[in-house]
Amino acid sequence: MTRLIEFVIALLIVALLFVLAGLVLPDHRNVRHSVETNRPARLVYDLLSGFQRFGEWHPKRMHDPAIQYSIEGEPRGVGAVLRYESSEPRVGSGSWTIIDTAQDERIEFAIESPAYGFNKTSVFTIEDRGRTVDINWEYDVSYGWNLLGRYAGMYIARTVGDDMKTGLSNLTGLLATVPNFNYDQLEVVLTEVPATTVLVISTSADRNISAVEEELDSSIRRLREVIRSNGLEETGPPRLITTVFGDKKYDFDVAIPVRLPVADEAPAAPPAPAEGEEEAVVDLRAKIVAASAPLEGLNLPEGVASGLTYGGRVITANFDGHPASLPLVRDMLRAYAATHGLQVHDRAWEEYLSDITTTSVDETTFDVYWPIR
Repeated sequence: MTRLIEFVIALLIVALLFVLAGLVLPDHRNVRHSVETNRPARLVYDLLSGFQRFGEWHPKRMHDPAIQYSIEGEPRGVGAVLRYESSEPRVGSGSWTIIDTAQDERIEFAIESPAYGFNKTSVFTIEDRGRTVDINWEYDVSYGWNLLGRYAGMYIARTVGDDMKTGLSNLTGLLATVPNFNYDQLEVVLTEVPATTVLVISTSADRNISAVEEELDSSIRRLREVIRSNGLEETGPPRLITTVFGDKKYDFDVAIPVRLPVADEAPAAPPAPAEGEEEAVVDLRAKIVAASAPLEGLNLPEGVASGLTYGGRVITANFDGHPASLPLVRDMLRAYAATHGLQVHDRAWEEYLSDITTTSVDETTFDVYWPIR
């Protein structure tokens, strides 16, 4: 009996020491790690302020390759929510929510996870050093009076901290795959474009702006002569569609959207035909359909073809300036696509919104497009 009493007393002493030590431990922990990249601040900010590529840099998938991610609402910006589910106890289920941003400077996430603690946040700050950019990741958690949580906080530098180091390493590796072009002065829009009937010439020129402009101007003049001789109408500005942007030669297509002339535009909702008029209405609709389809029966000289352009999702930006800057704008669009989890495909093209024969070369206006999957 005496030994039992001694054992109980010992347990009580241990429990008391556990409580007293827990009360002394901090009720709040903070971990911070940093990494350096040579990518511009805008690329870092855009990659982190959306969830499209979250699974590629955050280490959760390394702990559970079968983890499932889902995005609620918009995929980026304040209010965006990413939820994850895992059967691995170390990962569990939870969410990240973007609660605050400052463009090119800061992104704050509220975190829900099975780990001990509450008021969990991850804050990324971006510091532009000129040639390099510092990415700082700070994790913050409170434990309150949860003594087990306070004890768990003693090891947070190894648990959460090691994941942060791995995540930052993954992040810099992912950034290294993003084209290193700063698009912070470009207003990029994600939209859709319809397939368009065009007359097109495939051509090439030496890779200098004078040769390209000369060949472009010649091709446009030739296409417009074919348009006139076939009684067609232009429906949009000329396009330059890049095929191969080589070291010495530049291969491209020149296209002009066209349609068959329509004397009277169709009403938005054609009225029901009166008796005996059905055939006339069908003919009118057929003409409208033909205006946006490949044209047949044209008298086209050698080197000029008719066809349909790409129709679907694109990223696009307006650009004012010298045509020599267009390759740079295209690269900027590629970088934008990479940081936003979009995949470019097919061929980029530009619409010449200014008449190149009458506009100063430094004041030309373009819409630049790149199709995305």
